[in-house]
Amino acid sequence: MKKTLLTVAILGITGISVAQEINNPIVKKLLEKGIITKEEAIQLDKRKAKDKGKLIGSFEKVKFSGVAYLGYTFIDRKDGKDEGDFEIRRGYAIIKTYFNSKDYFRFTLDITKHAHKDNSDQGNELDVKFKHLYIYKNISSYIPNTGFEFGLVHTPWLDFEEHSGWWYRSISKTFYESSDGAHLLPSADLGIDFKTKTKHFSAEYGIFSGEGYDHIGRSDRGNAPSRPSIEGRFTWHIYGGGTLRYIRGHGKVPKLNPRKYTYTNISIHALNSFNHRGSHDDLTVYQAHIVYNQPLFLIAAQYIKSDWFKGSENTGDGYSFNFEIRPTENRNISLFGRYDHWNSDNNNKDRNTYIYGVAYRMTEHITWLINGITTDYDKNDNADNTKYMFTADIEF
Repeated sequence: MKKTLLTVAILGITGISVAQEINNPIVKKLLEKGIITKEEAIQLDKRKAKDKGKLIGSFEKVKFSGVAYLGYTFIDRKDGKDEGDFEIRRGYAIIKTYFNSKDYFRFTLDITKHAHKDNSDQGNELDVKFKHLYIYKNISSYIPNTGFEFGLVHTPWLDFEEHSGWWYRSISKTFYESSDGAHLLPSADLGIDFKTKTKHFSAEYGIFSGEGYDHIGRSDRGNAPSRPSIEGRFTWHIYGGGTLRYIRGHGKVPKLNPRKYTYTNISIHALNSFNHRGSHDDLTVYQAHIVYNQPLFLIAAQYIKSDWFKGSENTGDGYSFNFEIRPTENRNISLFGRYDHWNSDNNNKDRNTYIYGVAYRMTEHITWLINGITTDYDKNDNADNTKYMFTADIEF
């Protein structure tokens, strides 16, 4: 009897030790039921653990995010040619693959609207193209607090302003880029873009093709040899926040949140695009910008001066002011407005633009907007118009 009890005890201890070796609950249950042997259980448990590691690793290394601007716009034109339509104003699909905690490869697919490829009278069609396609490498071990993008990259200014001073890209581009504003360059280009970030100072600077990602190699103004563009932004973050993330897409760095943070940024921005668009004239741009934000409100102002060739719409100067008021306790409702003035060498292109509206942040991912945009051309009344817009701004 004693021998029998001893045998049972040994088997029980062995069973417990085997059970402790098995981590997968399904494998452990199969072993307890006697469906598989101890050796089979160990091998199966190891295989499951390996597969799980691969799965978890893939999710840690790949990040997916996106943006969609959906809406309806009615345009009341001074010349009587009114029109209105539903729109997919923009759609971004962003994928990042991390090599480690700091370095990654990113590409962004950009959905835009173009005239039908066979016949513009047949309306428009949606097109998908690359906006970003680059590798990001952190080089802080060589240059403190610095990394760079190489490929089809961000340019130094626009994404910074869109995520610190003007939060309504879904209804209007910034003053710098908007066709009703200064109408200069877009937010991405082929090249190399360096980023340096500290708590109170940040800078972004690089060398680029010069015409933007949607006009690579553009030479509609002459046959001068192609030359690059140099561009840089330097920002003083008075209350800190210079290391926060100012661009879209999930990342390792927290994103600046205007409904929670107080910040003041003073920035200067400059570029020189040599032989711009195939011409023998360089495009130069100088810009100063300031923004103050606290959870209750935001105010921002800027001045831009640019020079290209005499008589160009892009030769001139202008200024812009914008504000946002968040009156509710949860900051989910915003009243916003903006005024742009552009005075160009082409007198028919002098213009004033007024943006006004209200936004409701329904969830972390969806914001609804109702707004108007009135553009007044000083010496071309027939170009005057007012847009009435309804928008869903979706981010995930």
